[in-house]
Amino acid sequence: MHHTRLFHILLPLFLCTLCLPAQAEISGRKVLDNAASFIKKSGDIRVSFSATSFQGTTEQESVSGTLLLQGRRFHLDTPEMITWFDGKTQWSYLPENEEVNVTTPTEKEIQSVNPYVFLDLYKKGYRITMKESSLRNTPTYEVHLIAQRSDIAAQELYIDVRKSDFCPLCVRVRQDNIWNRISIRQFEGRQKFSEADFTFPRDRYPDAEIIDLR
Repeated sequence: MHHTRLFHILLPLFLCTLCLPAQAEISGRKVLDNAASFIKKSGDIRVSFSATSFQGTTEQESVSGTLLLQGRRFHLDTPEMITWFDGKTQWSYLPENEEVNVTTPTEKEIQSVNPYVFLDLYKKGYRITMKESSLRNTPTYEVHLIAQRSDIAAQELYIDVRKSDFCPLCVRVRQDNIWNRISIRQFEGRQKFSEADFTFPRDRYPDAEIIDLR
């Protein structure tokens, strides 16, 4: 699995549990409901992350980077790949090969990256339970999601949410026998991005080969 694909799988569900007002009693589904409302009101978003995949307890690969989000648009930056999406066209730059792949992603592919598209899907596709737990010496709510249909890519998830303010600490996702884990290191809402942040800057990569796959 490519490092960037690993991140694409994990981020949307992770962002479904962002920084909510504390409540005396709350269900796992209510956490996700409130988080969906919160993320939609957060405006432009910048996220720093790290992600790791495991087969059993054996680490397979890891990646870290940043993601910018503005509605349907996104800009993903990792050491292995830089991706821009302006709402229609996607450019993926591979520094190692100095190549830029140009594509028109499907709705399913967009859902795997952008939480604005994904946010409401959990309402129909998962059975959700929750228990109190702890992570990194911090009290958490551990939300457990199990897919109710076999055609859902992410069949099982655990989302660890800090009890004090409902900010997320970690997400673990199972696809077949592979578990993927993502940690958000920093979340910044109310950012101010321009349209240029989500389109390929040709002048910055004059030697890159453009491969149009549309």
